[in-house]
Amino acid sequence: YRLVANVAFMAMAAVCVLACGPYPPIIPTPEFFALPSGHKSMADYDRAENLKLWQSLTSDQIPLADIEQAVYTDTREQFCRFTGRSPLKTSNQFYGYLNRSNDSELKEFLYLAKEMEECWRDSRSPWYYPRHRNTEPDTGDFSDIIDRCTSYKGKRLVDRYALQAVRALFASRRYAECVEYYDHAFADIMSGNLMKRMAQRYVAGCWSRLGNSQRADSVFAAAGDIWSISNDDPVAYMVRHNPDAPQLMEYIRSHAADTLFMRRTACVAESLVRKGTVRNMGDWEFLLAYVNGVYNGNNALAGKYVRQALKHGFSAVELKDLARAFRMKIDARSCNRATLLADLQWIEMKTATSGHEAGEWIRILGNIVYAEWIPRLWTSGDYSTAVLLCAYADNMRFINQCRDTGYDVNAMRDSETDYNQVDLLSLSFQLMESLTSSQLAQVHERIMKPVPLYEFLRKNVRTDPDYYNELIGTLALREENYGRAVTYLSRVSRHYQRTLNVFKDGYLSRNPFNPRPLDWAEFTSFSEPWQWDMAGFRLQSTEDAKLKFALKMHHFKQVMEKGNSADERGLARLMYVIGRHNSFSGCWALTQYWDGEYVGQFYPALQYWDDDFADTNYRFLYDGYERIYAICAGYDREVKAAMAMLRSDDARAKAEYLVGNLKTVVRLYGNTSTAKYVKACCDNWRQWL
Repeated sequence: YRLVANVAFMAMAAVCVLACGPYPPIIPTPEFFALPSGHKSMADYDRAENLKLWQSLTSDQIPLADIEQAVYTDTREQFCRFTGRSPLKTSNQFYGYLNRSNDSELKEFLYLAKEMEECWRDSRSPWYYPRHRNTEPDTGDFSDIIDRCTSYKGKRLVDRYALQAVRALFASRRYAECVEYYDHAFADIMSGNLMKRMAQRYVAGCWSRLGNSQRADSVFAAAGDIWSISNDDPVAYMVRHNPDAPQLMEYIRSHAADTLFMRRTACVAESLVRKGTVRNMGDWEFLLAYVNGVYNGNNALAGKYVRQALKHGFSAVELKDLARAFRMKIDARSCNRATLLADLQWIEMKTATSGHEAGEWIRILGNIVYAEWIPRLWTSGDYSTAVLLCAYADNMRFINQCRDTGYDVNAMRDSETDYNQVDLLSLSFQLMESLTSSQLAQVHERIMKPVPLYEFLRKNVRTDPDYYNELIGTLALREENYGRAVTYLSRVSRHYQRTLNVFKDGYLSRNPFNPRPLDWAEFTSFSEPWQWDMAGFRLQSTEDAKLKFALKMHHFKQVMEKGNSADERGLARLMYVIGRHNSFSGCWALTQYWDGEYVGQFYPALQYWDDDFADTNYRFLYDGYERIYAICAGYDREVKAAMAMLRSDDARAKAEYLVGNLKTVVRLYGNTSTAKYVKACCDNWRQWL
């Protein structure tokens, strides 16, 4: 499924997400060498070049879209309506030029070309019947077209009329005559001429139908039409005959997912690179880098080839850009930071505009950061760079989502509630959550240093003290380091606390020192039911809830160690056990930001499924939840140990009351003040059944 939901969805659904647990982030897997979509056909190549030629024949001020409409899209009938004696009005500038200039030569040719196209389309229809039943081969309406083409005496459109004659002869199945005419008509026309190259492919088709496939293949290769070559290895064949054809590399890139094909092609590429005679050397060295980096697992050789490639020429700017991005990916695998800052600045410029292309560069950046940099930085212990680089990639994705959905980025940031929701759903936040409180405090200190890379990454990344202090304090609560939790949580503003969903939606209103769990029947029997929630927890104020909890737990911990009597120490221990257990279960918002089915198994996954990716690269995420489960599982044992410390009946009665054993309080410790309170205030008939 897609990498993330759009920003609007996240803003609306964040409450549910944070309560149930975020879904595993999907790491994008964009194409670094392969074509992102299907290859262009030869007709696509021809059309793009032909439109520019028509522009040079008329006016370079005419939009290509207008030329395409008139030359390729409109029928012969429509063409006549817009260029006849009384032409229809149109905003198409190509038609306007023809009518203003009264260029009859261009009009006549285009009329003939459209007539040729209609005749050929009709002859290929299953409902087509030739005029003369016994004519072999059937010429249909093409004889008249051939005569008109071959009788052209001008020079301006001689190549275009010759192409139409070749097409008409081919459509008439006069293959031998078509070859003969081509040799004569195009003898004096340069080989780079588009019309000649297009005509060559019809001649190749003639040779194929005449049974000479070898001759046909050589002509197809010369024209760049690798898709029509019948040889068993069209790549090797094209390399021998026309290695600089742009269609060759496109053909290879369209097969980049085929491991055997790519390794076989790499052998051909190695030979070309050794000879050094090919024009676009960068294409072939990039191919070798890709095969070694993706299929052979040889990052050193991949790095060598891609660096060589970037020093040489490419057949397309797009391919050179991909080569640089792939070099960034290879550098990340070896933690080579030599050009990281310059590369990030470059790739950020690629994402500056809206649209599909910017989105693809965001995906490329995400893959480089999430799939390569973070696991390696984490393994090396460089948590600061990992967190900051991940937050930068998260932010770039956020900006792109806002842009695609029409949201204003600054407005989203000004709306702290929505911005916090996005932050807490980010992978960088999850990275920070997997650290200890001490490690995260060091990360915050280090990323604020005047390091050029950090200064660049920080510009759109959240580094405010509230954001970090709240999380550091929460991590300290998990670690039962309540002294540190007090230090950091006391620095968090109440304004920031109110922006968090766990605050807004009441998850912090549960009292973690609740004296006993209640069932629903008891809940409804209280005169002030608003003081309790449906889970049986007494409600409290959410203001500074985490700080208040840390202060109380810190106090109980001190009493456990330094209390004056065994009863005092035992009761403090019991309250500590209750508070600690509740902070990881019913009052989970004290130590966590979500609670649901994905907690504990929240490993990022590649967009294209790879079962081993998370276990290999992100095992460090949320390993701490195993400790949470252990604490919850050991609750009963800890309660018994605390109660075993008690010596007096008063202390034991209080302890039994705290864990909800009201019958035990009355039955065993009836003379205590706690028993008297139970008899007076907690008498519910269900308790005595």
